[in-house]
Amino acid sequence: MFAATKTFASIVNRRQAEPQAGEMTALLLDRLAHGGALSGPEQAVGGSVFNGTLSLVELRAGFFLHRTDIAYLRGLTSRFPLTKSGIKIVFKLQGGGRLRIGPLVLPVEVPPGGGARAAVVALRGPAPYEHRCRAPSRERMLVLTLTPQWLDKAGLGHLNALPHLSMTAWAPSPRAVYVAEQLLAEGQVLYGRLRGLQQECLTLELVIEALAQWVAPANSAAACEAAGLRPTAYQRACHLRDWLDSGAADSLTMGAIARHMGCNASTLQTQFRQAFGKPIFEHLREGRLRRAADAITAQGITVAQAADLAGYRSPANFSTAFRRLYGFSPKNLRAKR
Repeated sequence: MFAATKTFASIVNRRQAEPQAGEMTALLLDRLAHGGALSGPEQAVGGSVFNGTLSLVELRAGFFLHRTDIAYLRGLTSRFPLTKSGIKIVFKLQGGGRLRIGPLVLPVEVPPGGGARAAVVALRGPAPYEHRCRAPSRERMLVLTLTPQWLDKAGLGHLNALPHLSMTAWAPSPRAVYVAEQLLAEGQVLYGRLRGLQQECLTLELVIEALAQWVAPANSAAACEAAGLRPTAYQRACHLRDWLDSGAADSLTMGAIARHMGCNASTLQTQFRQAFGKPIFEHLREGRLRRAADAITAQGITVAQAADLAGYRSPANFSTAFRRLYGFSPKNLRAKR
């Protein structure tokens, strides 16, 4: 959320090792730049405020990546004005802290054990910003800033005309979560002369997913219309399908899946059925059967092993479900290998 400033540069890529409250307050005021304000118990009682790492990188002119991996030891509220137009994209992997831009409370709080959340906001003028963090807690978050100049050069100048404080929130795809984790761990993952280029490429993947919430291709628009869903609901269904296909939800209940997606279970079931013509758990079952079929073909595993891989206790029940989906038995598939 922060513009690149000389004062902020003093804490870029520097690990904070439990500084005293006065020193940390000064650093945070530097970070907040002109017009910043802080409130929190640390001002009155002293002691450490947080441990962790903050960094701000200008990947290309007008294209910024801000990383936060912080353990808050005391509650903290920071407020300052956002004075520039552009687009802000937030990917939060962990943390229940509240983010507010103007009257908008960004729905990106991640409850304990919950899945990542993301939001994209358009700014066409100044807006107050507030970030309220509880303690003790940990916050892991990426914020991407796209200036009007960068959008113009990227051929996306029409996005500069979006209404002020337009916002869309969504549950990031599994790929986006993986990329965000890579960027947060960049000291361990990205290195060498290609580090900057790799960092920019990964960040662009997140930008594409975020802007796709607004700029849906024509075939997606047609699919939305055919399914009778709004674009945001259709995007949610697509992200859910991709996540289910990754196998990450194989052992989860419907309630856990709904919490991960940040949506009511009944609504999620209805939207998924409208988008793809089948219930969520039928899609999950088909995915497990598909992975079992791939393992039979590629590795030659036994039918019993394939049944176990697909989550079936009984090889006979597995074979019945397999035949219903593919029209032939897993034994026949193995024989043709």
